[in-house]
Order: sequence, then structure tokens, then C-alpha cells
Amino acid sequence: MIDKEILLEALGVICNAEVTSLQQKQRSEVDIIPFLLGAFKTLLFTAAETQLPITQLISTVVDGDQTCSVSQSSLSRILNGEQVSGGRPGSQNKHVSEFEVDKKRRFIIDEEEFFDPRFHYDFTEMKDTDNFYRGDEEYRRPYGWKRFALKVLDKYDGNEWLGTAGYRTRSVSGEWPVSYHGTSYDSACKIIKGRFKPGCINKYGRGVYSTPDITEALTYCKDFKSKKNGKTYKVILQNRINPRYREKFNDDKYWLVRINDGLSEEEEEKMVERAIRPYGLLLKEF
Repeated sequence: MIDKEILLEALGVICNAEVTSLQQKQRSEVDIIPFLLGAFKTLLFTAAETQLPITQLISTVVDGDQTCSVSQSSLSRILNGEQVSGGRPGSQNKHVSEFEVDKKRRFIIDEEEFFDPRFHYDFTEMKDTDNFYRGDEEYRRPYGWKRFALKVLDKYDGNEWLGTAGYRTRSVSGEWPVSYHGTSYDSACKIIKGRFKPGCINKYGRGVYSTPDITEALTYCKDFKSKKNGKTYKVILQNRINPRYREKFNDDKYWLVRINDGLSEEEEEKMVERAIRPYGLLLKEF
């Protein structure tokens, strides 16, 4: 099983921020007399970092893309329809350790409220012959990856969007289809403006991008060298997409949740929350 410290590193990578947890701080302060910590310590932690709830994870990832060079490069390729050929998937991306996450962005989580070990799943040695469907779309399972489930049950307006737990190949009523990762149009617009092909901006648009194909997600996911064990991992976010707000592009390769200009920050967050929701953090060592 991957160490919890590595999961926090992975969260930091996709959020382009430093991410810690109450439990990590407690683990690093085991020599302090426990009763001296108490409520004051919790207040001190939350004063130093912004709390990151599950329901704001996608918005935080999208926001972090705006200052992340890897995300800017990846989005440029998506919008220009460029294909990655030759070499290993994602080989055009720098390791996060080469440019470091934005340390001005600091978040803190409660691991007990963020991860749900009951639904962790190891796909690393799996290869099924069955076809799977979620939300009436083909579900391409993340073979070769370890999924760390996010604690999303009862965090939104019901749980129907997740479908039912357990092994099943068919969709159930009301559930949403699966997508991988998520990057934003705004993340690169100002910096790489002028490099788009003619008509590209109108063809695609402003919003949150993801893909139903885990192989495609590999071409623009981030990888990082862990400070905990020195190993290198790729990290991808596994989501559910509300089909009411999804647009398909490039032969169904990319899914867009469009976010119109002129919305307030609160309105954008609400739009993202009702249209795309994360439920798994995928890690793969290479």
C-alpha cells in the first residue's frame, strides 16, 4: 500500500500546491505531550493553511492549472489537437520535482474526511475481458493503477450519481459516466494565447476538460518524484461527469463542462460541483 505521505504529495501535484493534513502534523509531532495539542493545535493548523473539502477539489485543481507549466503545455496540445507519438505516454511532461508546486498555495485536509479506504481498489495486475458501462457510457477501467477512493458519499445532493457499489458491468439508473483528470481552458489562455490554431477557441471553449479514456489521460497527466521514497509516480483524478452539462469533442476523446464568462467565483464553483465530481485519486509507479 502506498504511504499516506505520498498521497498528500500526489494531491499537492494535481492542485499545484502544498497539501498537508491534520494527521500528518500529528504524526510529525508524536513527541509532543498530546494534551498540549487539543483544540488550540487544530485552530493553529487551519489558520496557517486553507481547508480543502472534497467538494472544492475540482475547482482547486482547475485554479492551480493557471500557474502550472505542465498544465499549460498539456492544454495547448489538447486545444491544438496535437498527438503524442513515440516514447512513453506523458514523456513530454516535466517531473513536478523539476519545477516544484506553488508553495504560496497551501491547503490542509482531514484524511478521515477526505479518503475512504473501504473503496480503495488495486487495478495494477488486473485485465478484464468484460465490457463495463457507467452512466450509459463505456467505462474504461484504470488497469495498471491503484485507486484511492475519495470520501464523497453524502457530500453532495444524494449519491445516485455514483451508482451502486460492487462489481457490475452495466449502468444503473441516474448514475454519471466516468472521466479522468480535469484541466481548464483558462489555465493556459493568457500565456499561450496566439499559439492556437485558427478557430480552436470557438470550437472548444472555456470550462473544465477531462477524458473518458485513461490512456488519453496519460498523455497529459502529471508525474512526480516522491520526497518520501524517491520513486516516481503518475497521478490522475477519476471523476463522474453529469451528462446534462457535458459536451463531447474530437471523436469523444475530450469532454468539456463549459463555464461561461461573467460568472462570479461562487457561481463557477456551484457549476463545477453539479457538473463534475471527483471520486478517486489514481497513482501509478513507473
